[in-house]
Amino acid sequence: MTNKDRRIQLFLQIFYLLVGIYTIINTFGALYSSRYPDDIFDFYNSDIPVFSLAAGFITGFAALLSSFTLWTKVNWAFGFAIFTSGLLLCYNLLEMGNAIFRNPYEAVPMVIILVIVLQSFPFLLKQTDRHL
Repeated sequence: MTNKDRRIQLFLQIFYLLVGIYTIINTFGALYSSRYPDDIFDFYNSDIPVFSLAAGFITGFAALLSSFTLWTKVNWAFGFAIFTSGLLLCYNLLEMGNAIFRNPYEAVPMVIILVIVLQSFPFLLKQTDRHL
């Protein structure tokens, strides 16, 4: 692994750690705010909020686990990072519509996450191919 690849891996470790913390905190904020006025198991805006909340927690914990696996340099870390990148991509794309509707400034971190995730795919694919 070259020095450039090590720096990219360190950046991705820190990125997944920060995104995991941000996603979990944002999901807890949605859970305890007045975003969902009734029970989270009732329909709200033609959606059941518990599924969005579960997706947020799963994505956040997967990002934290991905950061940990990249740090420990296990053999399957880059493959799991690709899986986590897919989760992050899908979750942020789906939540961006609600974020723009509520507060457009909430979409700024989501756009940053999407740009970094899309730019990290070639590196992760190359590293996964090397470790198989």
